[in-house]
Amino acid sequence: MSLRFAVLTLLDIEPGSGYDLKRRFERSISHFWSASHQQMYRELHKLQGEGLLDCTEQSQEGRPDKKVYRLTDSGRRALAEWAAKPAAVQKIRDPFLIQLFAGHHLSGAQLREELERHLLEHRALLVTYEAQNARFYNRPPEQQQRLWLAHQPLLLGIETEKTWIRWAEQLLARLEEMDGDTPATGD
Repeated sequence: MSLRFAVLTLLDIEPGSGYDLKRRFERSISHFWSASHQQMYRELHKLQGEGLLDCTEQSQEGRPDKKVYRLTDSGRRALAEWAAKPAAVQKIRDPFLIQLFAGHHLSGAQLREELERHLLEHRALLVTYEAQNARFYNRPPEQQQRLWLAHQPLLLGIETEKTWIRWAEQLLARLEEMDGDTPATGD
């Protein structure tokens, strides 16, 4: 998937400025797709140049004009064509798992320290996702109904984080049973 279809999807839900789009991206798609602010603006300009987006300027008091983007009919068709294509299944690419695979070169203390660091990050992600989930359920029922499919990746993200945390806690317990200064071996 390219960033272009993430942008088209977000603007299909609701028109918005580059700033609006980046905020929506951070609250929804960012847990399974990443993009910088600069990448987002480059993509908006490219999509507008291809005729997939319209842009209107809204004046703001005391601030520069705000550019609001919305899908054109061509943009909707491009999004629909892309959405109809089969998506490739993605494999996990996690550098920590490679480190763990080579973990027999590290002491138990080193492994525990790295695992605890990742565990803190995954717990923080779970808190973030659960807060996003609560915001979804605070929406009016008609918005919840309209966006229920868009909500599903967030629910998968929550379950993924819960599973990762459970797995990491079990691994940490096993490492803590072992001598902290000997290389981690065994299964």
